[in-house]
Amino acid sequence: MSVAGFDDLEFARQQLRLAIDEFADSEMTPQVRVRLGLLASQVALADLLSGLLPGAASDNSDTVEPELAADDPDEVVRWTPALCERILRTSAAAGHRLVQALVAEGGSASVARLTELTGDPLLRAATQTLNMAARREGVGHALPDRRLIQAYRYPNPVTSKVTAYSLPADSLPSFTTAVERLGELHRRLHE
Repeated sequence: MSVAGFDDLEFARQQLRLAIDEFADSEMTPQVRVRLGLLASQVALADLLSGLLPGAASDNSDTVEPELAADDPDEVVRWTPALCERILRTSAAAGHRLVQALVAEGGSASVARLTELTGDPLLRAATQTLNMAARREGVGHALPDRRLIQAYRYPNPVTSKVTAYSLPADSLPSFTTAVERLGELHRRLHE
């Protein structure tokens, strides 16, 4: 905030939304797409940096940090679309494709099906980038095995190859909304 009561970051977000809405029904020139992309990246960077500042808090209830029960061994993540968007934005493209495929399959799918949907022959990089993004958002320690993407091994859970992957069941609605929001933003920017 630069002037008392004026939130620069919120103003930048509003300007980005207005610009996207203004150009939604018209053809965007490459220059306009580049400018909107730069503005979006600046807003995302400012949002990320503001979250790292000590004592920084947002009045926007959709961007609240995940609520975790303090000192509780059975901590539970409160999944929101904003949290899921931040995870997707900070993961690599392979991670985003994996979440899109998992959402399309209802939250879990076999390795063969995910490979088919994502076009990625190996899913390890995708799972790693998503697990790291979840840790950066502060929710990794509250997830089973500290992993956002759960791997299932059959028949032996220790020695067998991974046969399927899944998202946490309670995160599916929020990831679905996040994938839709990011897809709509991408569609508008690249029309």
